[in-house]
Amino acid sequence: MIADITMPPMFKAGIIIKCPVCGRDDELQLTADTSDTSETAAFVKCDAGHQWAEPRVTRRFAAEVCEMLAKNHPEVITWV
Repeated sequence: MIADITMPPMFKAGIIIKCPVCGRDDELQLTADTSDTSETAAFVKCDAGHQWAEPRVTRRFAAEVCEMLAKNHPEVITWV
């Protein structure tokens, strides 16, 4: 299943993940495929419609976050 997850600001190694085009760093949408647990970069998009493969966030992480949030905070997930 594919899901878009509304994320709070995300950090990796102390550096905030932000849109490379507009710099937005809050309420980014993390796209998760629950069946893809690879180490490939996950897709992220901002409210302005910019989408990119974020090398600091793996698809495995996205799938794990999706599983956790589906149980505890389903309101932040939009199933596609």
